[in-house]
Amino acid sequence: MTPRAGGFSRWALAIFGLALGLRALHLWQLRDSPFLEAELGDAAVYAAWGRRIAAGDWLGSEVFFQSPLYPYWLGTIYATLGDDPLLVRGLQCVLSAAACGLLASAAASLFSPGAGLAAGLLLATYAPSIFLDALLQKSVFDVFFVCLAIWLAAGIARSPRLGLAAALGLAVGLLAIARENALILAVVLAAWLLASRGVARRRRLALAGVFAAGLAAAMLPVALRNLWVGGELHLTTSQLGMNLYLGNHPGASGHYQPLDPSHGVETEPRGIKEMAERAVGRPLSPAEVSDYWTAQALDYIRSQPLDWLALMLRKLVLLWSAVELVDAEDQYLTSESSSVLRAAGWFGHFGVLGPLAVLGAFVTWPRRREIWWIHAAIAAYAASVLIFYVVTRYRYPLVPFLALLAGAGLAGVRPWLASRSRREVALCVALVTGLALLSNGVSGVPKASMAAVTHLNLGNFFQKDGQLARAVEHYEKARALEPSLDVERNLARALVALGRPEEAVSVLEQASAEDPRDAALHASLARLLRGQGATERALEHSRRAFELDPADAEARRELSDLHVERAGALRARGDAAGALAHYRSALALRPEAPAALWGAAWVLAHEADAAPGEALALAERAAALTRRLTPAMLETLAAAYAAEGRFEEALARAREAVALHAAAGRPPPERLADALARYERREPLRER
Repeated sequence: MTPRAGGFSRWALAIFGLALGLRALHLWQLRDSPFLEAELGDAAVYAAWGRRIAAGDWLGSEVFFQSPLYPYWLGTIYATLGDDPLLVRGLQCVLSAAACGLLASAAASLFSPGAGLAAGLLLATYAPSIFLDALLQKSVFDVFFVCLAIWLAAGIARSPRLGLAAALGLAVGLLAIARENALILAVVLAAWLLASRGVARRRRLALAGVFAAGLAAAMLPVALRNLWVGGELHLTTSQLGMNLYLGNHPGASGHYQPLDPSHGVETEPRGIKEMAERAVGRPLSPAEVSDYWTAQALDYIRSQPLDWLALMLRKLVLLWSAVELVDAEDQYLTSESSSVLRAAGWFGHFGVLGPLAVLGAFVTWPRRREIWWIHAAIAAYAASVLIFYVVTRYRYPLVPFLALLAGAGLAGVRPWLASRSRREVALCVALVTGLALLSNGVSGVPKASMAAVTHLNLGNFFQKDGQLARAVEHYEKARALEPSLDVERNLARALVALGRPEEAVSVLEQASAEDPRDAALHASLARLLRGQGATERALEHSRRAFELDPADAEARRELSDLHVERAGALRARGDAAGALAHYRSALALRPEAPAALWGAAWVLAHEADAAPGEALALAERAAALTRRLTPAMLETLAAAYAAEGRFEEALARAREAVALHAAAGRPPPERLADALARYERREPLRER
């Protein structure tokens, strides 16, 4: 049954209801899964930011690093309706369903009622849309404002009114402060308004002017706020350079990979800033940090153009792949908890939508001079994704435009086939088939890897939340899918917290055996073994970590400390030579390590064959590095003075040690009383 043009509003409302029902059922089916409870990746940042806003911090203190519209929306909800994640997700489903209705109405207006019905249904049943609507993510704003902009543009195409053009500018401005690279659409739409066919020149200028005013009304407050708090003018955020480098550097994969894996999403801005400042050698402002990473990306493009072109080709393939690339949460893993998402995934995916959009481009080609702005918007936004990197959320704003063409193609294919030549039909079939094979045949990233990332993120969330058993469960699942250093280190940490250190050691030893050249893995294992008192095994792994990465200051410190611990154990057993060897090894790594200096000085002060002056030199260096001397340190210093025949100084230091014991309310140890007696007799402590 095809809707009539005059009564399409009822069909748009029906599409809204269908979309909302599917999304509500999806949310209900997730009620027993961890996905509604956990705040993963950017969701954790947005939720924390929204809570700060709800608590009264509406202005903030730094230039925006991430786009602000969604956190401020969250903060408004938290402040007025309460901090209920299910409520937020429910409101997102309403916005997304409204977007489906708007797109359907726009397609009906631009093409035909049948096209409107098809386009609305394609978006309503699009699996990534259903998935993204249930996340604490700004993607719901992407699709809503894109669909609103398309609906307003369709209205302008019918009747070029200034109010519609102003509203269009406002919609695109709000989209830009939710998804920065979508600002490219403002250029396309402004050009369309200036080149509107059949509209007087003065009217075209007025349309473009009020469009620009609407755009400024949305974006100017953000730019002025950044200037006020940070002293720099940023239209939206300061992360341009970082994102440009993420997608354009030697070794870039085409999809998201963090610059510094040691930093989570919450601390990523600080880590990126610190990396730039270390490279430059001075503190940097947000603009300078962005400029630094931009320069690095451009240097790569200039110096390795062929490698960059190959990377761009890979990103183009990823952009049109049917597989949805994860950056924090995985659609396919989530579908195991939702029959709605699972069913929609069979047909509502990019591998269907992309080829249908190509069909629609052929069917609507005779009208290309009227609807060129749709083609230009697709090309411009696709380019804005390719210049950075490809993930599901970044390519999502393309979907309404593609659905618009796909709906027109489905509705108009029969008369088009009857009116076209065999050659044109053959070309269309070849292109649609070729794109379908490419899109559905190339994954880019294995689904098991994406599920492993999601389980790792879930484990991190539950570990941070104190739910250690649940954290271990997800780490184990991630490890089974794709072992990695992050998974195994975090699993070991959770096992230790649960009182299962032996299992933690087993996890890291297995990982170390599989990847014996990973310095960080050896360092983690050394720290764990050291905590269990297994100093010899810890020393072995710490030594290996240092050999693999001599520049690692932490590995150097760890190895030095382990030598000191081993020396202390040998000294307690009477093995002075063995203890001294370990103290010397510790000092070779860290010459200013006080514990090694004091230990070596003590051994040398008691050894008859020690080189003259060495014990005292070490003891005095240790004393200069130590803020407050303990009784044991004073004993060591006294013994070193006595070894050099400086008995008055030895007596003075030994008496200071006795006084400290007395001040603490305890008698001095017998060895100290014996040492005092020997110093009074002008005898050193060295044994022959």
